[in-house]
Amino acid sequence: MTRSPATRIQRNRRSELTSHDMSLPFGKLRAAAGKTSAAIARLLSYFRSLPLAVLISTIALVVSIYSTRYSILGTKVAQRAYLTYQVAVTNGATVIDSVAKDKDFFMTYQITITNMGNTPAELITPKINVMPDPDRPPLMITFPTNPFDLGPKESRTLTGQALFMHMRHVRQIPGFSTGLNGQLEYKDVFGDPGARQVCYQLIFENSLTGGFCGSVIQQLEITDRGVHPNP
Repeated sequence: MTRSPATRIQRNRRSELTSHDMSLPFGKLRAAAGKTSAAIARLLSYFRSLPLAVLISTIALVVSIYSTRYSILGTKVAQRAYLTYQVAVTNGATVIDSVAKDKDFFMTYQITITNMGNTPAELITPKINVMPDPDRPPLMITFPTNPFDLGPKESRTLTGQALFMHMRHVRQIPGFSTGLNGQLEYKDVFGDPGARQVCYQLIFENSLTGGFCGSVIQQLEITDRGVHPNP
């Protein structure tokens, strides 16, 4: 069957229209795929750069934390309270005379506490013991233990007393040794606890050359002829 020229032309036009209509969706798909590929590439590039950025940020954060910590520590060291102390026996002549004459006696002592720091020391609590003599244990000890505060460069003197009675005969010769041992507990303005060790040794005899503090503070020789410095 032979088609007319008009029929062939109409069919060709229909075929061209169909082909053009089908190419439109594929073009849009290619364009969308290209945009998606570019977006994925940008996203991958971002994720590839992210670990380095995170690492740099982490290092910077750690450096900042340690820098702040050491800065605070330096401020605390420069500004915190520092306690010092001085010990004195206020009736040393009576003690020496009583030991030489083998009498019981009261020893009166003072501890002067000074805050040498730049900020207050709070709740200073003395926890100090009187050390026993081999022949004379300390009895009837009185010493203030109530907490108190000290501002920068302020001082306070605490007075104590202890009764020493001759109850044993370990030495076999006249002599006396005692001291103070313990600590001063306190808190600084930063809320950190502190403690200042107290160790004071007092020796009035010829036989001892050392003691619990590791060194002799005062040493005298007691004989029948009196009391003399031990050379």
